[in-house]
Amino acid sequence: MTVINVSAGSEAVLHLGANAVSANSSVTSLVVPQMQDITINNSVGVFRFKTLDNTAESAVTIPATNQLTLNCVVDSTAFFGTGSAADDDVKENGLFGVSKNKTKVFFNAYLNGTDSGSTYIRGSGFVAGLAPTVNMDSPVWVTPVTIEVDGDLSNDTVA
Repeated sequence: MTVINVSAGSEAVLHLGANAVSANSSVTSLVVPQMQDITINNSVGVFRFKTLDNTAESAVTIPATNQLTLNCVVDSTAFFGTGSAADDDVKENGLFGVSKNKTKVFFNAYLNGTDSGSTYIRGSGFVAGLAPTVNMDSPVWVTPVTIEVDGDLSNDTVA
């Protein structure tokens, strides 16, 4: 058994891009900074039914509901974008812009860094659930981010 340890701080990484290729590169993608936590949810649906001739319920799996959620400290460039047309659309518009514009994003969530041989989960979806908050106990803006996955999740290894 090999435990994936992210205590180095640079191991759990999330790249967002306007296409699958740009999500593979920290140069062209939006690298979500200052993440406090990240959860990748693959929840297989189940349809349950009862019949008169059986004393127990039956179950059939249905398509999964996939979601990626995180909390991060708000970075003005990542949240509002670079504003540069030369950048990838996601990097240009930031988390707020792609959420507001309902732009489909592609993501790579790296489990153990971005070096060769590292594992990541990829998919695409829509940014939702932004809710920046600030208070006296936490005097920096913090926001949850949800990516509602459109389709399936898959895993790969960095070449």
